[in-house]
Amino acid sequence: MILRNVHLVCAVLVSALVAGCGPNPEVEACVARGVEYYKEIGSYPVLKTAPNVGRPAEEVARKMCRRSPVAFSM
Repeated sequence: MILRNVHLVCAVLVSALVAGCGPNPEVEACVARGVEYYKEIGSYPVLKTAPNVGRPAEEVARKMCRRSPVAFSM
């Protein structure tokens, strides 16, 4: 009985984690703004200024937007 309960709890937790893994529309919109910004300043597809020299612009934008979905708001 205890083993069955453990399996049920694990199944519920995994389902909850998987459900939360989809793309967040706010973050995706922010990333699009970030990519556009980097294109406007001539730093796309690879960033040319410190501290992110040589890193992909989209990767940096995604990281910033996950922290704050308003990172590239105008």
